[in-house]
Amino acid sequence: MKKPFTEQDLYRYRSIAAIEGAAGGERLLFVVSRALRQADRYESVLWRLDAADGEPAPQALTLPQFNVRSPRLAPDGETVAFLSRRGDGAQVHLLSLTGGEARQLGRSAHTPSSIQDWSPDGGALLVAAGIAWAEDADDDPRRPGKARPRVVNFLPYKSDGGGSRVGERTQLLRIDVASGEERILVGGDFDLVCARYSPDGRRLAYIRGRGGRQRHREDLWLADADGGNARRMTDDLASVQGLAWSPDGRRLAFGGSRTEGDSRSALWLLDVGTGALDCPFGDALEVEGSDFVWHADGRRLALIAARRGLHEIVVADLDRGTLRPLHGGLRHVLGLGRSRDRLAFAAESLRQACELYSVRWDGDDPRRLTALNRRWFGNRRRPRVVKRRFEVPDGRGGLEKIDAWLLRPRQGDGPFPLLVDMHGGPQSVALIDFSQHLYWYLLCSRGWAIVAPNAVGSGSYGAKFAERLRGHWGELDLPQHLAIVDTLQREGVADERIACAGKSYGGFLGAWAIGRSDRFKAAVVSAPVANVESHAGTSDTGYYVTPYAMGGEIGQRRGRYQALSPVEYCIDVQAAVLLLQGEDDQRCPLGQSEELFAHLIRCSQAPARMVVYPGGSHSLASSGKPGHRADYHRRLTAWLDEWTR
Repeated sequence: MKKPFTEQDLYRYRSIAAIEGAAGGERLLFVVSRALRQADRYESVLWRLDAADGEPAPQALTLPQFNVRSPRLAPDGETVAFLSRRGDGAQVHLLSLTGGEARQLGRSAHTPSSIQDWSPDGGALLVAAGIAWAEDADDDPRRPGKARPRVVNFLPYKSDGGGSRVGERTQLLRIDVASGEERILVGGDFDLVCARYSPDGRRLAYIRGRGGRQRHREDLWLADADGGNARRMTDDLASVQGLAWSPDGRRLAFGGSRTEGDSRSALWLLDVGTGALDCPFGDALEVEGSDFVWHADGRRLALIAARRGLHEIVVADLDRGTLRPLHGGLRHVLGLGRSRDRLAFAAESLRQACELYSVRWDGDDPRRLTALNRRWFGNRRRPRVVKRRFEVPDGRGGLEKIDAWLLRPRQGDGPFPLLVDMHGGPQSVALIDFSQHLYWYLLCSRGWAIVAPNAVGSGSYGAKFAERLRGHWGELDLPQHLAIVDTLQREGVADERIACAGKSYGGFLGAWAIGRSDRFKAAVVSAPVANVESHAGTSDTGYYVTPYAMGGEIGQRRGRYQALSPVEYCIDVQAAVLLLQGEDDQRCPLGQSEELFAHLIRCSQAPARMVVYPGGSHSLASSGKPGHRADYHRRLTAWLDEWTR
């Protein structure tokens, strides 16, 4: 007998946080993370698979009480380096894969944040670390952190999930493996993002933020192995992420965007010898994440791409100029690495939770390597799921078709109460993410249907489709959501019990929807943009993302900023509104929910409640404190049930 989903299932769910392997190597390492109920925290354990074993069984390498992050496999495949907190603060540890216990590599005087790379000879590690920095002549970096005044000279001075960026800079350390001695390899009044040695160990590639008053732009730099002779290789890209050297060291692959505020990223190649930059596939390839894996032949490159609402593995043949998607069904690929002569990846679908897989470069011989969630997830009342197209207004007097996920209860023909789920971004897609969307499963277990559209403005459908929403938030995409509701009601899938929910941009659209439409009986608005103008000045990214989204600066488009702010329409709200907000959210700060709540209380008679989670960031629903997450998903589900009866 299948069981219904409950919010307690978040403690059963296991995710894969990192994948690490090597070309031609037999070992595949990965980190498994899960939430702990009693301790109200997470554990992360390093696991291994040996491809030479035929049908390998995963083996845990570390103990649950010592969390692991940022694993990096040595060039010889015999040692793994990782960060772990086994005393005061996170430090670099080394573990031999032939046996024995992990040992701490020296003791850094700084604050290691990630292990970037091994030197090709295995003699040194590149480690990104936070180093105290005085912002002016009166600022003493030795003063205890909580007592230091924050002297702010630049933007962004804070980051969601990371807090203040004042008084510290992320720099690159080189740590000698034999002695543990460290020295700063790349440092200055900027933040390092990532770094990689060339295959021959003679050069260093790294990404760093710019200095000056606005520091959100990032550039690719090349230097000698010791950090000397550094030169900037990009200057007209707004963002750069991920770095992967070709096997012969002649090219660097990375993701990048031309326009600040545009979250879509393309594949770029740098010819190291000439300095020439190439974007070989342009808008035809939308890169998702920063995982790039070169084939040993040096002409093929595997990456995760956003394609028609899915995150898929795509193999780019750089010599032929062709793209080959490795279709894996209706699922999202969450992470990508190498496994001997195969590709290893983590993926999940709406009917199968996260597992580790591998596949050949041509897409043949797919294998499932783990069963982390298979038993308990298969024992739940999983929803019926389809991805289908709906005809909707295009905002120009015509019609177009868009994709949407439709989830229905395990049994019954309907009509059902319907949740319209609005995704974030807006240049994202409706994500297949159990951690973030546990409430989908809770609602389906209670007899709800859910529709999650990829309306105009969504990424993965080409530049024109995404950019049409600029300056038209809510005006073009809400009518498309309502048209889908009409269709589902005509088909007998949905009844009159209609609710909406969304986070971030989805929170904006939910707040906009209840002020501009009377179709929704209840709404859950999480971490919204409620006042476009104030969001632009208080969000860690708003000062440059909002002008892009609105098509101009505040002084140029003030009327548009105001007209597209949901707080302007609270007097017309009739739906029961639940606001869910992380107190330390810096992407869509607490003030946005507070403004919306205050306007609802003063201007509307609609039921309204705001719940604030102490310490919660913008990713509260998927990776906040486990107890807060359980409350979040339970409370959301109960609110919709209560106000749509």
